[in-house]
Amino acid sequence: MSEFDSGPDLGDEPDTPSHGEEPLVFRIEQVVDLDIGPSSHTIPGLTGPLPEATPQDPLITFDAPPLSTRSPESVPDEHEAPEGATPTPTAVRHDEPTTAQRALGGRLPRTARRTLTWLSLAALATLAIATPTLATPIFVTDVTELAAYTLTFAGLWLLTHRLGLLSIGHGALTGCGAVAALHAVNDFGLPPSLMPFFGFVAGCAVGALLAVPALRLPKAYLALLTLSAAVAFPIVLRQIDGPLPVTLDAEFLPPAWTGVDARDEHVWEFWYVVIWVVVAMWLLHRLLSGPFGRAIVATRDEPTAAAAFGVSVYRLRLAGVALSSGLAGMAGGLLVVPVNFTDQAQYPEELSIKLFALTIAFASTAIRGSGLLRTVPASAVLVLLPVWLVDREGWVTEGGWSGLVKSEYFFYAVLLLVAAYVRSYRSRGLRASD
Repeated sequence: MSEFDSGPDLGDEPDTPSHGEEPLVFRIEQVVDLDIGPSSHTIPGLTGPLPEATPQDPLITFDAPPLSTRSPESVPDEHEAPEGATPTPTAVRHDEPTTAQRALGGRLPRTARRTLTWLSLAALATLAIATPTLATPIFVTDVTELAAYTLTFAGLWLLTHRLGLLSIGHGALTGCGAVAALHAVNDFGLPPSLMPFFGFVAGCAVGALLAVPALRLPKAYLALLTLSAAVAFPIVLRQIDGPLPVTLDAEFLPPAWTGVDARDEHVWEFWYVVIWVVVAMWLLHRLLSGPFGRAIVATRDEPTAAAAFGVSVYRLRLAGVALSSGLAGMAGGLLVVPVNFTDQAQYPEELSIKLFALTIAFASTAIRGSGLLRTVPASAVLVLLPVWLVDREGWVTEGGWSGLVKSEYFFYAVLLLVAAYVRSYRSRGLRASD
């Protein structure tokens, strides 16, 4: 039997001591209050007082006062560095860009971005005030269409850069809003001043109809469905309204309180469209700056993590697609204002491809995506480039290689190529800085 088996089993009576061995007994003799102080103490089991420690003892020092006499301020922190060991850190500005951002020409400091934004808004306000008074009526009509198309680009920007989805049919959604707004006035006698609202409702409905099945499938299905809608829309519109344009039955004249003469109808149409666009852009900016905007970015970057935190990814994406389509439909309702008619030739399938290409091109100039103000130059290229090409004598009708270089699609190809190179250069710089 080993020494570990010499003890009694549980439940057995203890054995009597044998061979003269005494049992081992522990007994508490005294409870001592261990109070550290200058007086000597005795410990049970030891005789005599404790010896007084002396400063000559190498293991005990008396440089610090007793703990009972120290103040909380005098107790040093064990993590505190000695005075003078490290220099005092200088103040850091949180709005300054990082080294990588400075090297890439990427995100500007917060103050610089705000200054640039306010300067851009001031420039746009100056142009808006000067255009209807200094430009010709035809050019004012073109700028009015430009302002309306900014809402289509805003919807595409929301879809591609905030939701991470693709749509190649926003031209058809814009046409749906225009047709719905015009028929709401012609067929139901509704006021023409509410045409943008009718277009918004129609765009939301059609966009949601396309998104309900597509969002349950891979992301490419939404792009394919919207592309199919862009191709089918002119055919469907021809079957509904016939080959001829449908004109607006109501007159869109300036109210008397505006002080605009009836002969300057283009001025009133311009300001009407601009006011709708500014209000819609401001509301969209406020919406994306809140919880909704942060939630849709979460569904784009980390949909699994967003779902784990209780975010309904499918419903949020459906709401985002409906809102994006509604903005395109509102743009269609505003486009009826300066022209007063709808036609299948206004919304061909090429329009959707141009809208998508310009959205991607102007968004690629920034590492972190485009902003709402980038919709203005994209819309300017869409509307004013064909006008500028037509004004160049012989450019549109010229054939051969020279005619190819002077064509509208060549400019689009160059713009996309430059944007791709800029994006590639900045991506290489970003990887090199990591």
